[in-house]
Amino acid sequence: MAENKNVFSKSKKQLLSEKIHDEILEMIIKNATDEDMVLNEGRLMEVFQVSKAPVREALIKLCAEGVLQSVPRYGYLVIRQQEKDKREVSRMRVLLELEALKEGYEEIIQYHLPELLQQIEGINGAKQIDDVWAIWEDNCEFHLQLASYSKNRLLLRYLQETMDRQKRIYAQQAWESQKTLKAIFNDNSHKRIWKELSNHNLEQALQCLEKDISQQSDEGIMQM
Repeated sequence: MAENKNVFSKSKKQLLSEKIHDEILEMIIKNATDEDMVLNEGRLMEVFQVSKAPVREALIKLCAEGVLQSVPRYGYLVIRQQEKDKREVSRMRVLLELEALKEGYEEIIQYHLPELLQQIEGINGAKQIDDVWAIWEDNCEFHLQLASYSKNRLLLRYLQETMDRQKRIYAQQAWESQKTLKAIFNDNSHKRIWKELSNHNLEQALQCLEKDISQQSDEGIMQM
């Protein structure tokens, strides 16, 4: 009986550390414009009202993911994303999303064109909102849904991780105005991808998809 209790406690602690990991990451994103942001274990324990163990586990995971750097007797520094990181993320998205579209193409044109269009129209209808993160999440929703038709769970997981990293890159740019962000996403690029798929034109759909990703990842970031 005691053994089962220990197993349950370990699982609960792991879930808590994952929750704290996500909340620390969101904290970093929301404060990305602060220079030399330092995180401290003791302060985080106070913020989350938890013991040291789950906080430390979350911080160690963030270090392994390249989000933080541990500095002994000082704290955890947020690692600034470099130009090379931006290019790598853009290229990884292109590789993953184009491969996913190729794998899911037959599935899409046979079964999923109506629901994909419904998703696009739903996002376009909500474009007037002022929350820049909501705009970003809506954009991610389209790209993840499009990739999901490949039914390649590993590819989808890598794509989600890549887009999470890109979110941190966007946050780091200081986001001088919401108008700039809306200019990046407020176009008909998703509708053009859908149109080419509905015309059974895979090559043109791939080109539109690559252009959309590049516009977001390279051109858009450089405008900020």
